[in-house]
Amino acid sequence: MDVGKLEELGLRHNEALTYTALLEIGETTTGALVKKTGLHRVLIYDALESLIKKGLVSYVIKENIKYFQAENPERLLDFIKEKEETAKSILPELSLLQQHAKNKQLVSVYEGIKGLKSAMNNMLKELTSKDYHYVFASGNMADTMGAYYHLYQKIKRQKKIMTHVIYDESFRKRNDVTKATYGKIKFYPLTAFPTDTWIYKDKVLIVTYTASPPVAILIISAETANSYKKIFEQFWKKAKD
Repeated sequence: MDVGKLEELGLRHNEALTYTALLEIGETTTGALVKKTGLHRVLIYDALESLIKKGLVSYVIKENIKYFQAENPERLLDFIKEKEETAKSILPELSLLQQHAKNKQLVSVYEGIKGLKSAMNNMLKELTSKDYHYVFASGNMADTMGAYYHLYQKIKRQKKIMTHVIYDESFRKRNDVTKATYGKIKFYPLTAFPTDTWIYKDKVLIVTYTASPPVAILIISAETANSYKKIFEQFWKKAKD
């Protein structure tokens, strides 16, 4: 068996080797495990002790000799659930630590399509129907992000996030994109440009889809966000439906 899969579930390499060996051999002593795995006896003892604590191995004593056996593999599911419960219990504390860090962090960079999705998903999580959500749009998001563009618009629609979008006049022809966009759209002769600039809450997200790889820069600053917001609102007044 590929012990790497057990390692992905949280077992260390020696633990995974010892556990699979026990499953194959059945109830046995450390000597048989040393022979089966090729691990030093000390490493076997360490692995067994850890596996016992995890509830994946048990033992019995016969004539002053310990015999070890692997618990039912379904115990792995309980092991994972326990880790999940532990993670849930410390999430509030971890989130608090992250919030302290965010107060210090002013700029974050996201690279690649996955990075862009992460930035956009974070934005959607923060926004409500009561928040302003402005964008100077290049029109490149739909082509670059593919199906995610429509998922993004679907989530906005569900959360009633009414985006105010300004496209360059040349983008009027792209009905396939503008009709899919949930929000109020206007046009202004901005001239073609490769970036989107999103303004929301105390953040400005600048996305360049044509970079290789695509990149997004998140600026966390109420002062910067307010400046961009004022600029956008001036353009919005001049823009045409």
